[in-house]
Amino acid sequence: MAEKEAVTVERMLTAFWDEDRQEIQLRRPSGQVFRFSARQAVAGGHEVFGVQTDGNDVLVLTGASGSRRPTWKVRFTQTGTYRGTSAL
Repeated sequence: MAEKEAVTVERMLTAFWDEDRQEIQLRRPSGQVFRFSARQAVAGGHEVFGVQTDGNDVLVLTGASGSRRPTWKVRFTQTGTYRGTSAL
């Protein structure tokens, strides 16, 4: 008799950067999609290198336009509230 294997799929918070709209698209564990403006992330000529989630927060990794790697992280809550910027 073959054994049955239990598989659990954990849903997680995911985030994507929309360069054209300068928005973050967030997909919550429930499947709900939420968009919010993140223009603070690119203020002062910065460009976005990546987006990652940290618990319920979204980190946008930025740096000076033309640089080779990010030097700043901009923190937002999953509802789009700006939480500040700090150096990497």
